[in-house]
This record gives sequence, C-alpha cells and structure tokens, in this order.
Amino acid sequence: MAVDAALLRWVSLGHARLVFRTYGWDRPTLSLGRSEPFPAGWDERALTREGIAVTRRPTGGNAVLHWEEVTFAVGASIPGPWRLTPRGFANATAEALAEALRACGVEATRVESSGPRVGAPKLGEAPCFARSESGEVGAAGYKVAGLASRFSRTGALCHASVPLSARHREVVSFRAGGADSAASLATHARSIGELLGIPPNRPGTMDRLAVELSDRLAEAVGARFDVPLVEASFEMLGLEEEPLPSTSPAGAM
Repeated sequence: MAVDAALLRWVSLGHARLVFRTYGWDRPTLSLGRSEPFPAGWDERALTREGIAVTRRPTGGNAVLHWEEVTFAVGASIPGPWRLTPRGFANATAEALAEALRACGVEATRVESSGPRVGAPKLGEAPCFARSESGEVGAAGYKVAGLASRFSRTGALCHASVPLSARHREVVSFRAGGADSAASLATHARSIGELLGIPPNRPGTMDRLAVELSDRLAEAVGARFDVPLVEASFEMLGLEEEPLPSTSPAGAM
C-alpha cells in the first residue's frame, strides 16, 4: 500500500506520467479503506489466530480479503495527454480491466449506475464485494472486481482486487454479524476462477491464471491509455529512498 501511495505522488509531479503494476500477497491480508473504522466490527483474535495481516489502503471503499487474487494499481497524471478527469481515469481503468477479463474468457463489463442506492450500508458495515458500485466491473450478474480510487490535484490512483477463487469471501469469518454479509457476498460476488469453472485445488492453476490475467491487463492498460509500457525499477522513478519491497512496477513515462 505504501508503494502505491508513492506512485500516486510520482505521477502527481509530472504532466504525462503513467505507471501500472500487478502484485500478490505473501499471506492472506485484510485491506481497509482509508476511512474505514477498525477494529470496530472485526474479530481481532480470529484475524491473529488465522494469520491474517491487516493493512490500510490509500484509496477508499470497504474491506477486501486479498487471497488468491490479482491485485493491480494504475496511476496517471491528470488530465495528462489523455485529457481525462479523475472520474474519466477511473472509468478508463475499469474498461481496461473488463477488456483483460474478456481476453481471459470472462464476459466482463464496467458496471453503470442504475440510479440512487436506497438503504446502502454505511462505511465499514459490509465488505467491498457485498455490493456493486457504479464504475466497478461485473460479469454474469456478479461483481468480479473491486476498484477504489484516490485523486490529488494533478494525479490519480486506482486499485483493483480481482479474486481468482472463492477464498476472498471468507472475509465474513472475521466480522461481527457476518451472516448478513455472507448472504450478500453469495448473491453479489463470484471469482474469475468460479466463472471459468476452474478447479481451485489443482496444482499451479491459480498461478497460471494470475500470470495470464496480469499479461492481459498490461496489454489492455497500454492500449486504453495509448502508451507503450516498459519495465521500470522504483529507482528509475526516483523512489529509491522509499522503504519499498523488491518487486518492480511496469510503467510508461
């Protein structure tokens, strides 16, 4: 999460900067929106017992359990040469994700608003995948990816969580009153692997799916923003003094 916050600062300092990266997690991790309450509503003992790490995103939204998924971030100078508003940038990112999923065999689309929401839960009352929001990505009537954004005056960052298996729905095991959330998740959310009918326990299956989706994402983001993506180290982006992990983003400068 610190890496993505640093990338938002980097794109905000230029007039035509875009950076994209995919990444995974070394253990199941609960990420919270930047304003989401914690630990209220959560079973901290259960999180500790099951080895679930907890972090806070620089973006908004509700809780996501990152487990067997592809996570990616796109940051860009705004308006940049693509002449996008912050909302236009978020929509373009969602469209790129939908294109990548279609290339993987999932007929995904960006979710359009169906009008004002009635009786929507307050921030922190339900996990991210318990309901769909305008601008996110769905397929076959289900939410298949959670997207959250943050904007500065001159830059934008969009996170996305794309579950590959049903493990992300286990988030309800760590919430007080998880039964209601479990029902909402069963109604609203499916993983890519489930929609493709991929057996989750077959050795190497999730890894292969993650690689394919990451590759298709890079192609779709490059095409959507009309930029060539090149491999870049954090040092190339001037972030060598940041306490960053050793993984490298792919970016276009």
